[in-house]
Amino acid sequence: MTESNLPAAQPDISRAATDTEKLVVLTRLLAAYPCRTPSDFRLVRPAYMQALEDVSQWGLFEAERRINQNSLNHAFMPSPAELRGEIDRVMEPFRERARRAAEERRLYQWPEEPRALPAPAGDPEAVAKWRVRRAAQKAEAAVKSAGAPVDQALFADKDQRSQRTPAEAIADFVSRQDRR
Repeated sequence: MTESNLPAAQPDISRAATDTEKLVVLTRLLAAYPCRTPSDFRLVRPAYMQALEDVSQWGLFEAERRINQNSLNHAFMPSPAELRGEIDRVMEPFRERARRAAEERRLYQWPEEPRALPAPAGDPEAVAKWRVRRAAQKAEAAVKSAGAPVDQALFADKDQRSQRTPAEAIADFVSRQDRR
């Protein structure tokens, strides 16, 4: 495990566990641990299957491994809620990673450009307003596409700088460092 509590190689957490895989894990746990519930598995099977809805195969097998390594701190067959809780604990770092990635995408994505408004139908006054607004949008887009504004005060000596030798450029840079 790395410092982030995630395995170094990303496991496939997207594959859902099949009913057969769920029953295999339950059978192994039942064989290994004494039950606190009725001994007839047919009575408690629906509760376990309901608790294991929408779990990933990797999460199920990893939770079984951790239960066998005493993560629950008792030597009994885990109840449906305990088993699901252990699977959720196993999957929490991955869910947190997905939440952080979604939040970063939301925070750092560029705002969308305003889309052209659809032309209204019917009302001639609304159509006229739309045409004025659309013409303003087109003019704004044309100005933007013409080029980025250049601050002449910052780049007044652009032609002179492009003619400098590398040594002159370095000397100029070093001389500016003393101004700080």
